[in-house]
Amino acid sequence: MSVDCRFDRHSLDPTQADMSTWPTVNTSLLTDKERLRFQKLEKVLEEYLAGRKVKDICKRHKISRVEIIRVLKRCLATHPDGQVWGLRALISHIHQNGYQRTSPVRATGKCKGGRAGALTQLFEMYPTLLELVSTLFLKKRKDGIVHESKIPLKSIHKRLLKACRDLGLTARDYPLSQRYQGRTALWNFLRELENTRTNETAAARYSDDAARKLREDDRLPSEPHILRPYQAVEFDGHRMDLHATVHIPSPLGDFVTIVIDRFWILAIIEVLTRTILGHYVTLNREYTQDDVLCCVRNAITPWVPKTLTIPGLRYPETGGFPTAVFPDLKWALWDEFKFDNAKAHLSAKTIKRLCSTVGCAPKAGPVGDPNERALIERFFLTLEENGFHRLPSTTGSNPKDPRRKNSEKAALRFDISVGHIEELASVIVAQYNCDPHLGIGGHSPLEYLGFLIQDQETKDNIRRLPEAKRNNLRLLNHETTRVVRGNIRDGKRPYLEFAGVRYNSSLLAHSPQLIGKRLSISVDPEDPRSLTAFLPNGAELGILTGHGAWGRTPHTLTMRRAMGELRRKKLIHYTQTDDPIHIYLDFLATQAQTSKSAARQYAAIERAVHKTQSAVPERRNARDPIAQEPESDDTEQQSPPLKKGFTF
Repeated sequence: MSVDCRFDRHSLDPTQADMSTWPTVNTSLLTDKERLRFQKLEKVLEEYLAGRKVKDICKRHKISRVEIIRVLKRCLATHPDGQVWGLRALISHIHQNGYQRTSPVRATGKCKGGRAGALTQLFEMYPTLLELVSTLFLKKRKDGIVHESKIPLKSIHKRLLKACRDLGLTARDYPLSQRYQGRTALWNFLRELENTRTNETAAARYSDDAARKLREDDRLPSEPHILRPYQAVEFDGHRMDLHATVHIPSPLGDFVTIVIDRFWILAIIEVLTRTILGHYVTLNREYTQDDVLCCVRNAITPWVPKTLTIPGLRYPETGGFPTAVFPDLKWALWDEFKFDNAKAHLSAKTIKRLCSTVGCAPKAGPVGDPNERALIERFFLTLEENGFHRLPSTTGSNPKDPRRKNSEKAALRFDISVGHIEELASVIVAQYNCDPHLGIGGHSPLEYLGFLIQDQETKDNIRRLPEAKRNNLRLLNHETTRVVRGNIRDGKRPYLEFAGVRYNSSLLAHSPQLIGKRLSISVDPEDPRSLTAFLPNGAELGILTGHGAWGRTPHTLTMRRAMGELRRKKLIHYTQTDDPIHIYLDFLATQAQTSKSAARQYAAIERAVHKTQSAVPERRNARDPIAQEPESDDTEQQSPPLKKGFTF
């Protein structure tokens, strides 16, 4: 036996009975008749919920108890927006439930009207039809269905009619009995489906950008407000839309000019002040974890201006970077590092160095959601539109951009070199920091930063890298272990081997007790001529130098591994008396005359060599012997002093 619970105001939750929390109505938009009715019912509910006797309310307002309960139930019903209907339920002629058709549709296709709710009735009778329409429109995954990229509405209509026939419906049944076979009703239904399921519709029928923006609007802001400088920074990389030239020496003594493209600029922007803390240009086709850490290093270390070779090109008078303008911000560190889910960003090495050296919290944003890092994305747009897109060799912003016409020929004609692009990037970034921004009240990023750090407490809250770590910032270093080799009986002094090269020092050579011990080593990939070794207990053993030319000629770890691969393939050959780096450069110079990939490698190596050492060994023929002592395992390696720079 079922018992109907009587609705009573005393059984209401206090929050439900509090009319001040209900959604309201702007009564000025109602007609006089609608306003009088609204005000009467509102007064009735106020008195009823306040506890006044129902008999007195009914007598005063001429309303029945049943009507009071009906109106109150309408107000407490749940609205599609998730709230209660509240006072909105008192508006005249407003419906809380959709129309429910009960009578069948007449089998005629010419007369107008009389078919309201017919499609909804059809879907209630045959749920498989509703599932079919929504599956096609929203591109739901379902076995046996291969979706079109964006199915036309008329195709959905045809599939619906076919499904109706398959279910046994005839020309006497709706929608087959109608003149247009329910086409308009289906259009209206799909429009309503789009309005109620916007995210799914955008993902299925519109662009990924539209779907992403709708998802962003659904998310509530969860991040804390940025209140002080260096509290958070954003990082990303951007492929530069232009061509540039590389000069490769030819066997005839002159140079061959090769055009390359697809190189990247990486940058770190301070969120509160919009200041670019550091940037880095890499010639790799895809930037790596080491490129990311190079950018981090440039943002931390004091800025050193480039030597500008373009006539008339100069930095702003203030310098353009925080460490140049505000000495107190040298070696400043940030607290939060925002980036996207690129593999170079999420590598174990990147995360480890950010946490251990910088001491910040890495925060990876969602995939394909650049608005999570809107500031750095906007900076790259400004960089391109106000900078590189104005060069004759630009490739434009898309394949149809007219600015990309003859971009390679322009790079050759005007000799727009990779070195010039690096200089331009440095000056443009510096100028960006000095230009006023509307987002920060018309001030430049550096002006706003200077204003904020006038407060001593704000300045003190910015962390700095400890002085003990400043001379040895091991952001890029590869850390691994190696076993000490050697044999006193055979006259072989102790040594380490890393990446195919033996490393030694006077101290290690006279420490035979370390033979067989596993030592930890730290190697700078940009200059592996030497490495730092640590004993098993963590104590530093000292600097170990590579054997022969490997310990004298500047090179990178990438170069060494590439040389080892070419040697295994027998594409290059060198002896104990040859300088392998020079042989590799000669090999690339030959290949680069017909290969853009080799030209890119040559340009990257040339830049790395000049960056590693301003004074390097004099360039000689790759097959000329190098003056050095004969190799011996029981003699100490001594590197001659470096003399002059490479000539390319």
